[in-house]
Amino acid sequence: MTTIDLCRPCAEARKARGEKLRPTITGIDRKIRCADCGRRRFGATYESVRKEGSREAVSDV
Repeated sequence: MTTIDLCRPCAEARKARGEKLRPTITGIDRKIRCADCGRRRFGATYESVRKEGSREAVSDV
């Protein structure tokens, strides 16, 4: 599993594409630099979780 910092809009976009993301700390958003859009916004650190029935992890970018 890899950890990535994502803002809420980018995390929702990844979830819409079918990626499985799990927040490392629930309920707390903090100021981060988003790995996708590069903006400094409120967001969270997520772990990419393996897809069900797949041996490969979800791509991190």
